[in-house]
Amino acid sequence: MTVKTKSAPHHVETYQEGKWWVARVVGLDANYTQARTFEEVGDMARDLIALALDIDEDEVGEVLVTKHDWR
Repeated sequence: MTVKTKSAPHHVETYQEGKWWVARVVGLDANYTQARTFEEVGDMARDLIALALDIDEDEVGEVLVTKHDWR
C-alpha cells in the first residue's frame, strides 16, 4: 500500500455507471467508492482514503478527481 502524506495529492479516477459515479483512488489497496453525483465524489474519496489509511479526514490533503469514459 502506498502511504500518502498531506503534501502528496490523491488521484481519483471516476466514471458514471447508470445513476452512480464510481471512483477509484489510484495507489490505494481499498480503492473503490461511489457517489450519487459527481460533486460528491471528492468527499466520498476523502472518506475512503481516511478510512483506508486510518487517519483523520483533515490529514488527507488534496484530492484530484478526473472523469473517464471506459466503455
